[in-house]
Amino acid sequence: MSSHIIVKKVTPEVEAQLSELGHQKSVLAQIGPRIIRDYSTTINGRVYIHVAGATMVAAVFGFSVREKSNKRIDVDGVGGWEAVCEITRDGVSVGRGSGLVMDDERMWSTRPQFARRAMASTRAAGRALRLYFGHMLPMLGDRVASTTVEEMPNEEE
Repeated sequence: MSSHIIVKKVTPEVEAQLSELGHQKSVLAQIGPRIIRDYSTTINGRVYIHVAGATMVAAVFGFSVREKSNKRIDVDGVGGWEAVCEITRDGVSVGRGSGLVMDDERMWSTRPQFARRAMASTRAAGRALRLYFGHMLPMLGDRVASTTVEEMPNEEE
């Protein structure tokens, strides 16, 4: 058994990827404090990023979020909206998440249907972002959670 270490030359492609990653980390370090200041909510000492802030993080890495579907549903006699959003890069879907807003949710039961439909889409975007980028959100700060605030239970309920 040999104890030699073999070092191979880094290819230009790998060098370019490492350089891009360094640039992305630098941009994330610059916008992180603003995301925490303007696009987060603190609940029980934990910082939860809003979907808008998580979307900014995704954009730094070249990803975007788009709504795939949004439809009216019925679950055991209770109506609601179900949305699916996906994470894309260069037009290719790389992840997705779904979200619901049900008509019996206290906070949403009196709001117009268009608002419920929009919140289902926001929740779906938050879920997709958490599934794909959740491991990166805590890099924004010590108390930052991997879950977006829109996925947290409403304290009013």
